[in-house]
Amino acid sequence: MTKIKREKERFFVKYKVSILVAIGLIASISSGYAAVQFYQLKSPQGEVLYQEKDVKESGAKTVKEPDQEMDAFLNKRWEIEDNMEPGTAAAVYIVPHNPQKQIVTMTAPFDYKTLADVQQKVGDQIFLPETLPGRHAFLDARLEFGIKNEYDKAALYQQAEKEKKEYVMQPLAWTNELEYLYATYQFGKSYINLNITNYEGVEESTTYVANLDQQKKEVVKVGQIEVLYTEEAKKDRTDKSIMWVMEYAGKKMQYEVVATGDVLTKGNISEFVNAMMPKK
Repeated sequence: MTKIKREKERFFVKYKVSILVAIGLIASISSGYAAVQFYQLKSPQGEVLYQEKDVKESGAKTVKEPDQEMDAFLNKRWEIEDNMEPGTAAAVYIVPHNPQKQIVTMTAPFDYKTLADVQQKVGDQIFLPETLPGRHAFLDARLEFGIKNEYDKAALYQQAEKEKKEYVMQPLAWTNELEYLYATYQFGKSYINLNITNYEGVEESTTYVANLDQQKKEVVKVGQIEVLYTEEAKKDRTDKSIMWVMEYAGKKMQYEVVATGDVLTKGNISEFVNAMMPKK
């Protein structure tokens, strides 16, 4: 399996898990969780920029298996979304397994293979380095902008009724404001994922994480920036990541670096954070 394939799967799996959390369909985990455990990142002024809690603290109702109708609806949604053209967005009405007649917004990220193309698309909204520590060079990136969520619900219903289709859609336009960017860097067989998310306007954001008590986490300071360092042991590897929030071009941006092995360690966190700051 190629790295590009694995990266695409990682992106969509992460996205789908987010949807499941939002609708309360994450499977229940062991009930041995006792104390409330969370991690926070704060600004130099003491403002809480980001925090993580165990998914059990979300208050969402969890079930071992989703309802069959909901499961069929989600599978159809992801099938449609996976087959959309890169760089497109649409309002979609799926007819079967949709008793509430929901209209869902679907997107397919822009996909780029060169850093020059990425920079031309995003302009000066973010800075992307040519390389990351360990001689990892830019490989590819996918990104999305905000969406102008303007559509005619009645027209979608009428179109579905008239055409007797399983689903119908209306194209949606993008804004000029970057929403997120996921990039991959490579050196030999080693890969680093760099994820940047527009964090402007977000206050005291809480991310709910499964198996939080099975992960090793520590808040580390790089200058005035607080960084959340995470290690999670898997069967055949140890995944490591860092997360921080800082301002760029007048807007708050959230940064995440994900790697395996010894590419990322507590000892070189500052190298990754500093790599995201343009050289003056």
